[in-house]
Amino acid sequence: MEFYSFILISIGIFIVKLDETVKCNCTPVNNYREDYRNYIKTVISHIFSHIESKEILNLKLKQDSICTISVDEVFKPNTKYTNFKTNYFYTINLINFKYTEILKHFLDYIDIILQLCNKFHKRNLEENFICCVTSLIDEVKNSKTMFENLHNAMTFFSYIDVRFVFHGSIMPNVIIDEIDFFQKYVLQKISENSHLDLNRHLDLNCLPNFQDSEMNFKNLNEFHIVASKIVNNLYQNSNIIIDTSIKTNSTTIGMNEDDSYLVYLTCSKLKSFYNKNIEIWYKNLGFEQFLNPRTSKLIPPIEPNININMAIKAFNILRQESGWKTMEHIKIVYNGKQFSVDSIMKDPINIMNFQIKKENVIQLLRCRYTETIKNYHVILSTIMFLCNTEANRFNYNCLIKLFDSFNKSKIMFEGLHTALITLQKSSLWNFSFLSHSNLQKIFKWINDFLSLLNNNEFSQDKFVDKNGIKKTEKIDKKLIYFLGCLKKFNIELNSDLRTMNCRCNMKEPYYEKTKLITQFMHLASTMSTTYYEQLTQVYHIACNYFDEFCEIVYKSCYENLGFRKVNRLNKTSDEIIMVD
Repeated sequence: MEFYSFILISIGIFIVKLDETVKCNCTPVNNYREDYRNYIKTVISHIFSHIESKEILNLKLKQDSICTISVDEVFKPNTKYTNFKTNYFYTINLINFKYTEILKHFLDYIDIILQLCNKFHKRNLEENFICCVTSLIDEVKNSKTMFENLHNAMTFFSYIDVRFVFHGSIMPNVIIDEIDFFQKYVLQKISENSHLDLNRHLDLNCLPNFQDSEMNFKNLNEFHIVASKIVNNLYQNSNIIIDTSIKTNSTTIGMNEDDSYLVYLTCSKLKSFYNKNIEIWYKNLGFEQFLNPRTSKLIPPIEPNININMAIKAFNILRQESGWKTMEHIKIVYNGKQFSVDSIMKDPINIMNFQIKKENVIQLLRCRYTETIKNYHVILSTIMFLCNTEANRFNYNCLIKLFDSFNKSKIMFEGLHTALITLQKSSLWNFSFLSHSNLQKIFKWINDFLSLLNNNEFSQDKFVDKNGIKKTEKIDKKLIYFLGCLKKFNIELNSDLRTMNCRCNMKEPYYEKTKLITQFMHLASTMSTTYYEQLTQVYHIACNYFDEFCEIVYKSCYENLGFRKVNRLNKTSDEIIMVD
């Protein structure tokens, strides 16, 4: 009863402090959310008002499986559709569609030139073929600026924390991954020709050899096939369709001219195509201003009572550490889309993306720490099972070994606790009950385990007297406390795991008790000559496995994530010397 009283008091104090924190921060957080919302409103309103009517005349927006509405009607000012949420929804859908259309037209031009190159190849016109492929490669490389601009625009949209703005409503995700595929291909073609052969004399009339051109031709065809599938998939999933009754410009080229001239003509059209799209769908919509704001209304607001420079510096320290590699099996679920560790960590943190990166990184940590604590509990339960069944004749020996390993696991929880406190001090996490990035439960579980470990001695020497006699009464009492706490924690954990799939996609399954038992028994059988030795060996193997698990977690989830380095940011030079 004394132990339970202590736990209840600890939890009560924690909840009171947590409640005070939330109450104190409620108004600033709400004000910040409104400021952030107004910032996004300003951006979307600017884009909404700068879309040219002639560019959307032939488009219709699907309202359901039957009904459609003209996009031009939706984007007219002062219509019934004009409100922030619908403006955002329609704007993202439209930008996605128009950028998909740009990809499609780009591929159409590429296809025209590929067909012409193929003609030369079939007729064994080697010089024409080489010139055709060379011209196409050059035009693909010339698309670099356009794709950079499209990617920058998509990146900007991806920095918007729609879950924060729209209180959990699912909004369309931008097609940044698809744009990224095109941009990487273009950069690859540029890179392939960036290194000059210093032994080769420069000759303005010198062309690549026939074999090189054939290889490039094959590569371009393969790219076209894969890229076309990507674009077709985007069209199929789009909420916007083309009204075929309204005629618009297309990428068709008159094919009555000489084939060599057609190559030249198509390449010329590509140049103007790039410039037009940069002007209409990037510059005109204001992305240069959004990404490099010069007016206060286009600068993302900063959450009150936060040192943004310190927070960004801390974040950029964390994101470069090796510990994130251990989370590559985890994808977070945000706005209906899955994000890998690489996609979350690849961009440096700055004031433009701080809000969304903070949410994504903390959500990732919640997934990882939940997985860790779940597996920790499974290992504990497995050893308890071994102590009460397979090692029944040696129950107290097994329990003493288990309690000693449990006692050693304190360092793991201290590392996780320090990590959470570091995040809080660096303004990277605060209490928010309604967010998938809320670490409150993780924090509570870690505190509960630390309270148990700090106030109930579990080390091996506490259960054996000087003469080596086991203190069975003390072991039994400790076991009751231990089982009660595990049961309570198991209820809380299972309750939280019911919603785990809403925020995490785990490629690797959690540990399973039956599999661990089989693994430990197999190892024990290979190390023992008798059944008696096997029963003794199995719980030693299990506890050693548990010890190693905790050491790995401490390193991967604390040390190798850079929390020590971030801690140094918040300490004076004297404090650093004392800690080191």
